[in-house]
Amino acid sequence: MTDRRHRTALAAAAVSAVSAALLAVVPGPAGAVNADLGSSVVAAKPVAFTPHVMNGSVQAITQIGNRIVVAGTFTKVSPAATFKDTSDDLVRNRIFAFDATTGVIDPSFNPNLNGAVNSLDTDGTYVYAGGAFSASGANTATKRVVKLTATGSVVTTWTPQPNLAVNEVVVRGSRVFIGGAFTAVKVGRVSTPRGALAALDSSTGAVLAGVDVPFTGVYDPANDGGGTTNITRFDISADGSRLAAIGNFATVGGLPRVQLAVLDTSGATAVVAPWATNRYDRAHNSCAGVFDTFTRDVDFAPDGSYFVVSATGAFAGGAAAGTMCDTVSRWETASVANDPTWASYTGGDTTYGVAVTGGVVYVGGHMRWQNNPYQGDQAGPGAVPREGIAALDTVNGLPLSWNPGRARGVGAQALFATPVGLWVGSDTTQIGGATRGRLALMPLAGGTTVPTVAAATLPNDLFVAQRTTGAGSNVLYRVDAAGPPLQAADGGPDWSSADGLVDGGSVADWGATVPRDATVPATTPPSIFQAERYGQQDWNLPVAAGKHVTVRLYFANQYGGTSQPGQRVFDVLVDGSTFLDDFDIAAAAGDRTGTMRSLQLTTDGDGIDIDLRAVAENPLINGIEVIDNDASTGTGTAGVLQRRAVDANGTPTGQPGTANTAMDWSTVRGAFLLNGTVYYGKADGSLYKRTFTKSSGATGAEKVVNLYDDPEDGTRIPFPIGNLTGMFYDPTLHRIYYTVFGDSRLWYRYFTPESGVVGALTFEADAGGVSFASAAGVTLASGRILYGSSVDGSLRSVPFAGGRVTGSPTVVSADGTWRYRAIMVPNT
Repeated sequence: MTDRRHRTALAAAAVSAVSAALLAVVPGPAGAVNADLGSSVVAAKPVAFTPHVMNGSVQAITQIGNRIVVAGTFTKVSPAATFKDTSDDLVRNRIFAFDATTGVIDPSFNPNLNGAVNSLDTDGTYVYAGGAFSASGANTATKRVVKLTATGSVVTTWTPQPNLAVNEVVVRGSRVFIGGAFTAVKVGRVSTPRGALAALDSSTGAVLAGVDVPFTGVYDPANDGGGTTNITRFDISADGSRLAAIGNFATVGGLPRVQLAVLDTSGATAVVAPWATNRYDRAHNSCAGVFDTFTRDVDFAPDGSYFVVSATGAFAGGAAAGTMCDTVSRWETASVANDPTWASYTGGDTTYGVAVTGGVVYVGGHMRWQNNPYQGDQAGPGAVPREGIAALDTVNGLPLSWNPGRARGVGAQALFATPVGLWVGSDTTQIGGATRGRLALMPLAGGTTVPTVAAATLPNDLFVAQRTTGAGSNVLYRVDAAGPPLQAADGGPDWSSADGLVDGGSVADWGATVPRDATVPATTPPSIFQAERYGQQDWNLPVAAGKHVTVRLYFANQYGGTSQPGQRVFDVLVDGSTFLDDFDIAAAAGDRTGTMRSLQLTTDGDGIDIDLRAVAENPLINGIEVIDNDASTGTGTAGVLQRRAVDANGTPTGQPGTANTAMDWSTVRGAFLLNGTVYYGKADGSLYKRTFTKSSGATGAEKVVNLYDDPEDGTRIPFPIGNLTGMFYDPTLHRIYYTVFGDSRLWYRYFTPESGVVGALTFEADAGGVSFASAAGVTLASGRILYGSSVDGSLRSVPFAGGRVTGSPTVVSADGTWRYRAIMVPNT
């Protein structure tokens, strides 16, 4: 549920409104899971009537009837309206209760526990608390776990005593599950061995024989002994059939289960489930050594189909290292796979509390960003600011637009969802722009709903973006010196790879392009500066004798070790003569800035020779262009957006007609339509959107989709937008799939339309052996990918399901016209 467990005893019926000062709360039967709020997102501003916790931290929240019960490490609380007036503060040692409707602190609910309370749960009649306490007032029989009445009285006949701290309490039916660092539980004079997990009879407190699955070992014994075996947190699915536990352990029931394990608790006897992963073992992680376990919380979805795990541990290389340190990750309960469905990286900050509410995953911690897999302790490419609290897309882990902000502190360790909203318990006093002392309610009323995105179906109209023709006829060569072939941005010839044109040099791909100075022609693809060929190298570009040509050479320094003038100096010789003497990119253009140098010459018939020689450090080059000065440049024609009707198989049923001429659609590099918005890439490497009306083809004003470039140096996520040949959105998996010029593979990255956030990470899809190297527009409808071809102009269809191509392509149109920049189909 969240770090420091929290449970609800509310009915599932949602409350429809919040009045100016209070909520109407309907108590009901126990339902010890976070409320299923569906696609609803709570408001970003807290209500004003909740009391304040004045010191320590809130570790757990639950509700029984119309009482909210709060626990943690605090000793003082205050009424809602008097945060700054300490004269009316009340002493409440580690636990208190208040009216869920009015916020009035319950004067009689005062168990007075003498140590930290880590977890709360309820069965609708009683409240169960677990922690490090050893007495309730003068009652020293209460140790580390206690059963309370709804009014806060200790049930003195219920006296199990774990020998060490309890970190978690979860009630399912008549079983009270506890987890922690204990090795035995004493009831009366009998001590029963239990390795970090036990179940107690909710009526008698007896240790149940059916739950005896020892947790043993430690995550990293080489780390100063590895600390103490313990369960940090666990959760149990609503139906009671599965228990997911995290903590400092290496084996469970004698089986290898490092830091994360799932038990089958569907019967009277609990057993280790077949579910397993090695992603949390020491071999796969190099988290900071100050943590005996880097796992922090786990919470099941309301339907039990998956659970979400949060973690600490430092950046540790991020996604490139495959680490689970400082991530939030989703795991399918029934899966036999080793890897999570998704892992969201904060960039080195801890996430604590987790609450899954159906269509939203709420997380709290001291994180500063989401979608930040490339940088540690700073915002990298793709990093979306989210201070201390965030709401994530359950399907892909990207942040939703909800962004109240919270003073970070250590973290929000108690997140508890009820039908009226999300309760947040932490160690700080600012959230959503308001002062709420360590406790806040973000109400459901006044919130938003994540829009539904329906799948596109056939028959339908396809909208296709025409290509420009006739431009750049004077271009003899366009060469990407180190990268793959690139699409031209001006309708002229595309940029080829360097194959067969160069001897020597090595390739470095920096994964992102750089800004350009005024020497670079505006139509040059930005991606030309993403990769460099460095070292001594000799080029030969065959050109007939007597040609009057312009040679353009493109350079950009991206290596940090040569960012200053004088650190990289080299000569460039063209046809044996020195063209650039002691050329210093950093001095000429600055670091991480694309620049171009050109010269004119008459060819000698032996080809154009370009040689790079080092003076200091390695020479480098990014691209080469050769222009025939005597040839016509040609005139390009603007591309229009056409409408082409197709039947249920994707076969065209009529002639194309013009749908939109508001922009030059030949500049588009892949596009897709969803919910009345067209998203499209352009040759400049950016992603854009406009409103789109299917009936008329009309579009609204162009807006840039924020890709959250690195705020320090402008580095963009590795999304080759300027070189795309098609893309589509899969509403089931919340992914953008795309094809790249000259590349046979099908790629994808996550995308959440509600927030417009594009995932920073790149993934390769299973293309089922189908090559998309010549794709010319790609779309998805009725479970089939439709794609054009730059080679034969045919339209093909191939089945697609579950994120993969599942069959063989068939030609649905062979009229030779399907050579488009984009093919898209409306979903509404």
